[in-house]
Amino acid sequence: MSSVSQDAKFVELSRLAGGLAHEIRNPLSTLNLNLQLLDEDLSRADDGSLRRSRERIDVLRREVQRLSDILDDFLRFARMPKPHRIPCDVNGIVKEVLRFLGPEARRNNVNLLAGYGNLPLCMVDKDLLKQALLNLLLNAEQAMPDGGDIMVRTTSEDDEIRISIADTGHGIPPDVLPKIFDPYFSTKKEGTGLGLSMVKRIAEEHGGRIQVHPNASKGACFDIILPVVAFAAPN
Repeated sequence: MSSVSQDAKFVELSRLAGGLAHEIRNPLSTLNLNLQLLDEDLSRADDGSLRRSRERIDVLRREVQRLSDILDDFLRFARMPKPHRIPCDVNGIVKEVLRFLGPEARRNNVNLLAGYGNLPLCMVDKDLLKQALLNLLLNAEQAMPDGGDIMVRTTSEDDEIRISIADTGHGIPPDVLPKIFDPYFSTKKEGTGLGLSMVKRIAEEHGGRIQVHPNASKGACFDIILPVVAFAAPN
């Protein structure tokens, strides 16, 4: 299949996904609103036996929100645009993401450590690369519920740059490893299973790849490897 026909296929799938999401989101919004109104009505009642009913409503509202989150993740995955690549300072992008995550990491007793290599400018889509880094860093943070260290390191070798993200979390069991990049596979109760799939897709859309170096007992390291693509300097 030619690249043109593949692009057309993805465009059509994205259009269908948008229509499907719209059809699902409307009843979800109606359901959530009516659950909220019902909860408010019950909260004004004095009958103590209604407590369990309110608890059940709360469970339903959480499930509605989870479905909405799954839908949002699906749309981000299905509608991910083709990379708009421009010459970027990858170290600068990494620093921006770490600054953004810093306050939350400190609240969760997670130390963000970084080491930056001497990188050439790289042709990347800044927004997509930031999304990939956020997904990996949030996964690493969630793997350390009691806190720990996340080490981010950038290096350059030959015609590639490498962004490594290592954590001191619970590691990746060998039986899980072959599935971690599969869409909708997740070991987390609240996970949608699209985070790592999106990272893989973003890397491959840039002509790169992702590697994982697991440790079943403690921690894991993910590498985003991107080619250094030559670009024409402005006159």
